[in-house]
Amino acid sequence: MPRWSKIIVLWAAMLTLTLSCASPTNSFYDRPLPEILPEQAADFTAAVDDALGTLETSNLSLPENLARNSAVKVTRPFEGGHGSGTYVKMHGRFVVITAAHVVEGYTTMVVAGRDDERLMGRVIYTNEASDLAIIMVPAMQTRIALPYRPKKTDRNLIGASVSYTGFPGRHDLLTIRGHVASLERDMIVTNMFGWFGASGSGVVDQHGRFLGVVSGIDVGNWMVPIPLDSIVWVAPIWELDEEIVEVRVKTEPPLEVFKSFPGARAPRRGTSRD
Repeated sequence: MPRWSKIIVLWAAMLTLTLSCASPTNSFYDRPLPEILPEQAADFTAAVDDALGTLETSNLSLPENLARNSAVKVTRPFEGGHGSGTYVKMHGRFVVITAAHVVEGYTTMVVAGRDDERLMGRVIYTNEASDLAIIMVPAMQTRIALPYRPKKTDRNLIGASVSYTGFPGRHDLLTIRGHVASLERDMIVTNMFGWFGASGSGVVDQHGRFLGVVSGIDVGNWMVPIPLDSIVWVAPIWELDEEIVEVRVKTEPPLEVFKSFPGARAPRRGTSRD
């Protein structure tokens, strides 16, 4: 709820309370109006607070909420380390879009949602040159598939507001905002925070269009390499071979859903839809 709307509601509530607590003469009946007792005033104030709480909206935009609800963690079976990805519905099937270097050398990956939901996914597409990969997965219970709306070109992209949700470092689920700063070497260069583990996170613009995936952070070179975590390189989705992907997604056999997977339980924070 915008701040100005809250102010108007509060002023209206205060005015109503003030008029109700006064004792003017009723011109129709020529007798005093009933006074509001202190406990009644307290109840009225509590009701206003509840109403404001109900009208309160998320600080995230709709595209950011959708992206947050579709973010997944991607790990290699029986290995440490992880990347991120986006659970997407594409050509009527469920897939995870991530970075090619996250799945490098593997044909199956572990995809984790919320509430300890973990599924085995099959890698059906990789392109190391563009750093894009797609994993076929069964329907997930704790994630909501993001409708696949890719941006087709880099037109009018400089300065665009963008965001991603992923798992950088040891963080559980972070939503990061930034903007597009440049287009270099067939990649999107953004000014926003990034760190190891965020690779593969889906980047969306303010209109909900899928721009690509986090590919890496910049590295400065002052005597020794220095990670620049505020410059994030994004692999653009328009480099995806849509024809090949469509054929593979539509023809891939259904996946078996494993009820459990060996390994330690991940730390749990937030709700199942967070």
